[in-house]
Amino acid sequence: MRMIDIIIVAAYLAVIVTIGMAVSRRRQADGDFFLAGRSMHWFPIGLSITLTAFSGINYTAFSGEVFGHGMYVALSLPVFIFVAFPVIRIIMPFYHQLGVTSAYEYLEKRFDPRVRTLASGLFILWRTFWMATALYVPAKVLALLTGWNLYGVILLTGGVVAIYSAAGGIRAVMWTDVFQFLVLVGGLFVILYLAAARMPDGFADILRVSIAGGRMKPFYPFDPAMFSLDPRVRITLWSAWIGTFVAFMSRYGVDQVVVQRYFTARSLRTAQVAFHLNYAAAILALLTLALLGFAMYAHAVAVGVAGIYPDQPMFWFTSFIRSLPAGATGLVVVGLTAATMSSIDSGINSCCAAYVTDFYRRVHPGISTKSPDLNRRLSLLFGIIATLAAMSVGQLGTIFEIANKIINGFGSPLLAIFLLGMFSTAASSRGMLIGGVLGAAWSAGVSFGVEGMALHYYAVVNFTGTWLLCYGISRIDGYFFGGGSSPDQLRWTWTALRRHKTNSR
Repeated sequence: MRMIDIIIVAAYLAVIVTIGMAVSRRRQADGDFFLAGRSMHWFPIGLSITLTAFSGINYTAFSGEVFGHGMYVALSLPVFIFVAFPVIRIIMPFYHQLGVTSAYEYLEKRFDPRVRTLASGLFILWRTFWMATALYVPAKVLALLTGWNLYGVILLTGGVVAIYSAAGGIRAVMWTDVFQFLVLVGGLFVILYLAAARMPDGFADILRVSIAGGRMKPFYPFDPAMFSLDPRVRITLWSAWIGTFVAFMSRYGVDQVVVQRYFTARSLRTAQVAFHLNYAAAILALLTLALLGFAMYAHAVAVGVAGIYPDQPMFWFTSFIRSLPAGATGLVVVGLTAATMSSIDSGINSCCAAYVTDFYRRVHPGISTKSPDLNRRLSLLFGIIATLAAMSVGQLGTIFEIANKIINGFGSPLLAIFLLGMFSTAASSRGMLIGGVLGAAWSAGVSFGVEGMALHYYAVVNFTGTWLLCYGISRIDGYFFGGGSSPDQLRWTWTALRRHKTNSR
């Protein structure tokens, strides 16, 4: 990197640490460390939700998909709006009425402590893997861009995130997310401007070259295969809508990393407005990344080797960025780092919240509220674990495959457990416990062992398998062993809580 690039990166890291340290001056009990005193405004919540779900994987995967395959990946964008209705109208009011810190507290009320512990443990394992992958993938790109050692990049990024996450808690995480979103999108706009400025007709040339190369498919030229019902077709309209809907319901409905943002809101209405900002910001960011994919393709055509390494978007990403003027590499490094840090800091804080709320308090009741230092030590510990795990992430396929087959697919078992608890009176504690364990095993087998299926369907298959296992075992438990839910447990279903709320007005 040139001196201007180093200055940009150094300035960014300095601002991030400064924000974290400034917020840390306020000593926080865990209610504030994890929930920011339930006082946050819709603006930081909305952008934090966006950037929490947006990682360095998205930064490279979305643009890489457009570069390599066209706009098929954009078929999933309307799902952000589709999923808003159940999240805003059902999920958010449900959590707001519960008044919890960890989403998994609900499962103890509805079932028993074992189901809560299982779900929280599955979340921590799932999110730790996510953090490791989200740290490894962009670090690999950054190492290629800068020439720095891969493990050095992982250690530097993971270390900085662990420090400010431990220092300031969720408040620091959310305000740094706001800054990082502005850096990410602003940097993308500057990069696109630099790419267009070197073309005779500006961005019109980038679009013309991309359309001529088929990068607007399946929209232009139109590809009728997008309507195929064949589950082996890589991406279709149906797989993108159905699979992404299930994955997004897992993300926005039961993922502690995201739902913890809802808990920080000063009111239900604040959280709902924040979600509208979230999907608008997410669609803007992803469309900008699609344009980055067009710019990468136009660069490959311009240098006359567009047909070489078509399945290696990382190669073309770094080649494209290096071809831009001084400062562009620094902007990309900062953008990738921002996307990475936003995922890791959120994961650290939420894993810490889940561990303290669902595990530590059970052994040491009440002590966590008087020991904010414990929260900071645990945050550092989860940061170290994620950083070390990132060094062990191996060959798991392309970036887009990692995101859909493994990361999105592993959230589905949690969604099945929650929805059964909310809407099924037949669901029993034993059924959820045994079915949840078997569902996690099923999901691992499908994600790691099944090849050739449409990428978005992994989440659907994992969700369906876990649902059937939990529901089926619950019915067997009730029929043969007299198991089932007590009246006290059933009053925590969505219907019962809604009826109680209506009657109390």
